[in-house]
Amino acid sequence: MRAAVAGIGLVLLAQACAPHAPAERATEPGDPSPPLAIPDSSAAGDANDASDTAKAADVSDAGDADTHTSLGGYPEQLELFDGDDKLGVVSVPLGAREPRPLMIALHGGSEKVEHACAAWREITDAYAFVVCPHGWGGDELRLGWRNAADTNRRISRAVEATRKTFGAWIKETPTIVLAGFSMGAVQVALVASRQPQTYRRIVIGDSAHRPGSALTFAPAWVKGGGERALFLCTTSGCEPSMRAAAKKVEREKAKARLNIAPTQKHGLSEPVVQSVRRDWPWLVEGAEGWEGYVAPSEELPGKTEPYEAE
Repeated sequence: MRAAVAGIGLVLLAQACAPHAPAERATEPGDPSPPLAIPDSSAAGDANDASDTAKAADVSDAGDADTHTSLGGYPEQLELFDGDDKLGVVSVPLGAREPRPLMIALHGGSEKVEHACAAWREITDAYAFVVCPHGWGGDELRLGWRNAADTNRRISRAVEATRKTFGAWIKETPTIVLAGFSMGAVQVALVASRQPQTYRRIVIGDSAHRPGSALTFAPAWVKGGGERALFLCTTSGCEPSMRAAAKKVEREKAKARLNIAPTQKHGLSEPVVQSVRRDWPWLVEGAEGWEGYVAPSEELPGKTEPYEAE
């Protein structure tokens, strides 16, 4: 079930945000081991008894959920904590009958984590566990990102908490989709260029205000294994830099697309969400863990420019 998203946008630009149910608090994850970009998950199944972490489900072993049951008993969004530390939220693929993959979504500057995560939930048709780390800053209305190292630590802690909470319902994959919007998209390019073997499919959503990382990440990312990059524009002023970034990915012999949403407002509004849904099947085609994802069948707004030279 997709969560409806209406008027989601950046607080700095004073866009109205749609009302939503607050994320509920997750099971306390305890003290995680020293963070990696993606934590070692080899013990994730053993450490989580499915009767405690996967409500309304019977899990037959550490890596295979019983297909006769479905994932339930959780809200659409669950807030992640480590003690009193807010780690972020996770969008839960309610109704899943088999393990689902993780993906990471980084919110924009001064954008509430819950609002951003609701948008990415709808973009992905609630197929995956969408882990939305909490950015840097003490004010919930002024969150941002500092640097790639700090962002990696935040990703690591949020992913670890999600794995401890959902155990065998998570399909472990060697690669993970990484997406971000605005300031979060700046971080996507920085993080992906340093860990291309993990983040081979990425979304850089309208980082035209600081396009440097999007315009320079391609060589290292493609050389390290990067495969597909989806660039997103919500305003016409974004298009020159994001188009140039897509062309650079193409020149490095990887595939890119520029999604141009039918709006002139910088934010993950409903028309933007629907426009990105149009290109999501292309982004995750052949990606580990997304084999069961079903592409939208309806006609969707916006347009796409492909940069996929063979």
